[in-house]
Amino acid sequence: MEKIINDFTINIATANGTGSQSANLILLNTLFRMGTHASGKNLFPSNIAGLPTWYIIRVSDKGYQAPGNRTHIQVVMNIDTWNDDIEGLEPGTVVISNMDVKAPVNREDIIHYPVPMVSMARKINPKLSKMVANMVYVGVIAEMLEIPQEILEEAISKQFNGKQKAIDINAEASLAGREYFKNELKKKDNFYAEIREKNEKHFLIDGNEAVALGCVYGGVNMLSWYPITPSSSIAEAIDKYIP
Repeated sequence: MEKIINDFTINIATANGTGSQSANLILLNTLFRMGTHASGKNLFPSNIAGLPTWYIIRVSDKGYQAPGNRTHIQVVMNIDTWNDDIEGLEPGTVVISNMDVKAPVNREDIIHYPVPMVSMARKINPKLSKMVANMVYVGVIAEMLEIPQEILEEAISKQFNGKQKAIDINAEASLAGREYFKNELKKKDNFYAEIREKNEKHFLIDGNEAVALGCVYGGVNMLSWYPITPSSSIAEAIDKYIP
């Protein structure tokens, strides 16, 4: 098969409040650090923990940020949307499924990589297994796309900002995912991520953080918000940047 390099859309289907946001941001930041044109978008209604959420990452050497009209790599973690997430995929799509959900993947026309993510995470940290499982799929994707582990670990360190215990646990989970893919699965897809020359003037920022910086530079001097979950990250970003 001809390699498809730096041109794909990843859709990660999880549930709100499971810790997936950190893992997804780590994956996005890793691709950014590789010099690829990577962008991410959260798709979720204003809801409480436990309800569905999706995270879409678009990688394009041409700089496209829109997800396009199809998913190339689908991660399924949420039983509530499991069937819909799988049924709507085009033939040939890569599906990385959490075997511990114990739900079938009834498609013979897709490339299926089943991984016991929660069971693997439980061996690393039983108390945090549901959250750590997210880093297992990040490790699987990293090995599948041939992303260097050292760049992934740079993104892990950035995400957890000096919290060494969290860094160690998540790095270990990513390595476990890599090893599982390497030893238990056979690569059947043709998607790859390659390092490009990075423009040092580029930086990764989301819309809410940009709004927060605009507020700070615009002279905001008072901030208030209702502490509901999920609350807006605009408030958290203003709190981070304000003098």
